[in-house]
Amino acid sequence: MGDTNINKKKPKYGVVENVVYLIKNMWKWDKLLFLFFIIQIPFMVLGPLMNIYLPKILIDSIAKNVSMGRLLVNMAIPITGIIISETIIRGSFFKTQFSGMNYRFKYIQMQINKIVDTDYENIDGPQGQEKLTKANMATGQDSSGTQAITKIFIELVSNLIGIILYGGIIFTIHPLLILFILISSTINYIVGNYVNKFEYKSRDNLAPIEKKLRYIRTKAGDFNAAKDLRLYNMSSWFKDMYCIFLEKRLNLQKQYIYRKYFANFIDGLLGFLRDGIAYGFLIYSVLYKDMNIGDFILYFGVVGGFSNWLSGIVNNFNELNRVHLETCDLREYLEMEDKMNRGIGVELPKSYEMPCNIELRNLYFKYPGSEDYTIKDINLKIKKGEKLALVGINGAGKTTLVKLICGLYTPTKGEIYVNGKRTDSYNRDEYYKLFSVVFQDIYLLPMLIEENIASQMTKNIDRERMDKVLNMSDLIEKIKFLPKGKETLLVKAIYDDAIDLSGGEKQKLMLARALYKDGPIIILDEPTAALDPIAENEIYQKYNKLTKEKTSIFISHRLSSTRFCDKIVFLHHGEIIEEGSHCELMEKRGKYREMYDMQSYYYKDNIGGGADEERYTAF
Repeated sequence: MGDTNINKKKPKYGVVENVVYLIKNMWKWDKLLFLFFIIQIPFMVLGPLMNIYLPKILIDSIAKNVSMGRLLVNMAIPITGIIISETIIRGSFFKTQFSGMNYRFKYIQMQINKIVDTDYENIDGPQGQEKLTKANMATGQDSSGTQAITKIFIELVSNLIGIILYGGIIFTIHPLLILFILISSTINYIVGNYVNKFEYKSRDNLAPIEKKLRYIRTKAGDFNAAKDLRLYNMSSWFKDMYCIFLEKRLNLQKQYIYRKYFANFIDGLLGFLRDGIAYGFLIYSVLYKDMNIGDFILYFGVVGGFSNWLSGIVNNFNELNRVHLETCDLREYLEMEDKMNRGIGVELPKSYEMPCNIELRNLYFKYPGSEDYTIKDINLKIKKGEKLALVGINGAGKTTLVKLICGLYTPTKGEIYVNGKRTDSYNRDEYYKLFSVVFQDIYLLPMLIEENIASQMTKNIDRERMDKVLNMSDLIEKIKFLPKGKETLLVKAIYDDAIDLSGGEKQKLMLARALYKDGPIIILDEPTAALDPIAENEIYQKYNKLTKEKTSIFISHRLSSTRFCDKIVFLHHGEIIEEGSHCELMEKRGKYREMYDMQSYYYKDNIGGGADEERYTAF
């Protein structure tokens, strides 16, 4: 896999912008840390200098044949300085290391806050998921830029001061030495910068691979998937796919590592030439220029120290480039634009205006990156308290339409009105209060049963309402046989003393949750797809009974389960092709009748047995 596969992507922000962004956050979160910087940095420069100066003092003192007392005094000053420097540096190191770790966790918290609060459509798709993956890569390790910035900042300032101080000393030896060292270090920086930019551009290819690897790792240990893995011999697929994607990941990593090896080789070669020339010049000065041994030792150490400071700066700038590119990924994720109204909105309908009516006008929607519309020119009115069924084949756009109505997606074109007010005129979070929604995919939190129903902590639960919805949903029958009752933990994969619910019990819990929220609009998006026809019919009849005086939208792939609805809308390729009551649509003998008859055929008692009498098990 060569360079041609690497996407050419220009970072949204510059290096300075990102460094300022990180430092501003450091200042906001921990102003005291900058005091440690001020204390630590001078000693990081002076400590090594005193280590270099100590041998010169010793040699000069011996050469001058000073007394033992004078020798001890001469050496006491740098030794004391070295001890003090090391003590302060080590003490400050733990503070800065802890602060760096704390900053990274703060950025992770910012990511979590973003993912649970941003508009749903920002994360519902490959683009949003890849942004999340790259943001995780920017905060996932101790070496991540959000943590490393404290260490890099201290080292960079120290290295700059060290270069100025040591460079002034070397300049007295010969100015050309400084020039040669600067040129070689510039070459090192250019090579290192190239490697960092290559790594950044590789992330567009690496992110989807990481997403697939993470999925395989997660599902391989998923308690719910364990049965299928074994019974259907899916383990080999998981192993093969993991190996395939791991190999792709390693191939991308190889390209980066080869370039990193090349950069290190150049660094070593230039370092050898740089130090060799400098040390050769010093040896020449001792032999032929009357430089004394003490000065030779001092300059020898200064040249080595200067090279270290300069190499440090090159590394710091390359690291800053890496940090900058990671920060671009992080900020691009954190700054995803929310389209929905997050400010002051119109008032929610009053109790006397309930239940709500809904109107869709010339509604269109297509997913980001798609050329075709999923929803096409939908015009639909749902009256107050009306029960509407959305039916059609898989992929007809039923779930997409529901997500548009309840505010998870924003229309590409057209408008949605609730009680005569456009949905984008409501505050987003207040608008969500209008809906009690049950989707097909059920996710239970590792919390108490009552906390799963109320979606809040135990201390905030309305006990009277909780008991009422447990009885209304028939979940009370399950609760009675549990030692801890409604305070039983769920999700056995997390807690040893938790339980797992059956499919029907989960449906009852979802019904209880919807009833507890008591939104004026009820939406059921095929929540019973995994149940048999009889169980599904019972659940829908239960919803029908308990959602009187609510505006209700039902989606089911079994048409018989929605016969009780006031109006049925048949969607086909994102368009309404039939609309009416069950009887009206049956009389039209269109697509609805065709699908209904086809489904009823499969519920005959004696398929192919010649029996004339039929029994529809879902009816």
